[in-house]
Amino acid sequence: LNYMKKTFKLISTISILLFLVFFIADEFLDYKYLAMEYRNIFVVIYLVTSLQYFRLEVKEKNSIIQDLKLKLSKK
Repeated sequence: LNYMKKTFKLISTISILLFLVFFIADEFLDYKYLAMEYRNIFVVIYLVTSLQYFRLEVKEKNSIIQDLKLKLSKK
């Protein structure tokens, strides 16, 4: 679970950095259409991986909460 979270976080960070690279290329170089397509792809990758990361984060926190509730009910 922790490995998956790190992987999603890494992919998300890389995709947003690549988005910035293509954004700069679009502004200063003549790669208008190519840069726009890649920017859109990287935004979608960022959104999907961020969503998966936060899903795992919530799942892990819910698990911790359930464990703590169980410990409290035993006392």
